[in-house]
Amino acid sequence: MLKNLLFCHGREAYRRNTYLISYMFYKNVLYVIPIWMFGWYSFFSGTAIYNDILYQCYNIFFTGAPIVWFAVFDWEHDKETFLNDPSLYRIGLDDIFFNKTVFWRWFFYAVWQGTLLLFLAFITIDGAEQLNGQLGCLTLDGNFVFAAIVIIVNIKVLINSYQYTAW
Repeated sequence: MLKNLLFCHGREAYRRNTYLISYMFYKNVLYVIPIWMFGWYSFFSGTAIYNDILYQCYNIFFTGAPIVWFAVFDWEHDKETFLNDPSLYRIGLDDIFFNKTVFWRWFFYAVWQGTLLLFLAFITIDGAEQLNGQLGCLTLDGNFVFAAIVIIVNIKVLINSYQYTAW
């Protein structure tokens, strides 16, 4: 029983928790970088790019549930594989999933993606004409960037999951 707890649950807890930590930094940096970049674009005028209600719901409703589900229920292999293959435990000894390189890679991915997303939205949507003849506006840009960020960070969890369920 102790062997099962240490070798199966311990290894998977390490893997899931390190992903959870990296993901939390990633999703919040990705969320804030468009705001910061828009500050430079608007000469720090204090104009909000996101809707206030959406801004408050981001961490709790839009991105909280998928990572909690992942951190609790995702298994890379079944328990028999963990008990029969000791080489699978090297990830904890070698700090494969959480080290400086991993942290900075996640950080730079978030900065790059957030910057690219903001400027693509401003380049494409601001010049687009809507059905009523008006041009794109800041509200439209901000809502598009927000929706794209929510989709991107949730797909990131989906891609890195080993188990796919109805949830």
